[in-house]
Amino acid sequence: MLLYYPAAVADVPTFACEGLHAEAGVTLYSALPDAQAAGEAVLVVNALQVPAAPSVPPAGSTVQVPHVPPEALGNVRPYAPPEPVTAAGGYVVRYEHGTTDLLLIYRRGVWDLPKGKADPGETPEACARREVCEEVGIDTLTLVRPLGHTEHGYREGDVYRVKTTHWFLMRTPERTFTPETREQIQRVAWFPWTVAREKMGYETLRHHMDAIAHDVPGVESAT
Repeated sequence: MLLYYPAAVADVPTFACEGLHAEAGVTLYSALPDAQAAGEAVLVVNALQVPAAPSVPPAGSTVQVPHVPPEALGNVRPYAPPEPVTAAGGYVVRYEHGTTDLLLIYRRGVWDLPKGKADPGETPEACARREVCEEVGIDTLTLVRPLGHTEHGYREGDVYRVKTTHWFLMRTPERTFTPETREQIQRVAWFPWTVAREKMGYETLRHHMDAIAHDVPGVESAT
């Protein structure tokens, strides 16, 4: 997950070299709009790289950490202002032979979950359904329940995209899949939950799988 630090633009080069330090601890925001309202520049912080930072802080809260190492700052070399992006995707599961299987896609050399960016005005639920159907090549898909969200950042030109991906538990009766090659998807495959957790190519998603496992029927008994 990501956290945010409001700063002065003039201080960004120093923070990029030294990280963030304060005698009373460093205050980080869990919501990007709150940090944007508090400073002229906002530094995007990878919570997984910060000692003592919660991986899933309460929404709309602030957290105190002893310090933030420079490598945890994603948008400071050089500074790029953060801009939000909304996306959605699915944990498509099946229950067969006493196991909970998860549907993964193979794209750009790693295993991933099907997901994609929302169109203007599209709800997370509609986006998740559309993107999963398109990426794995199916028509029938049921949304069971929401499974929270993840955040990650990436540089794109002169801005730093902060992507919030909303996740949903899903079921499908279909067993034949057609990878969406236009999205560079090469394979679609079922794996037992624990195997899928090991194969997952992104640390953020591995942490999210651990956090929502209790909301997926059969996972706790399978592990």
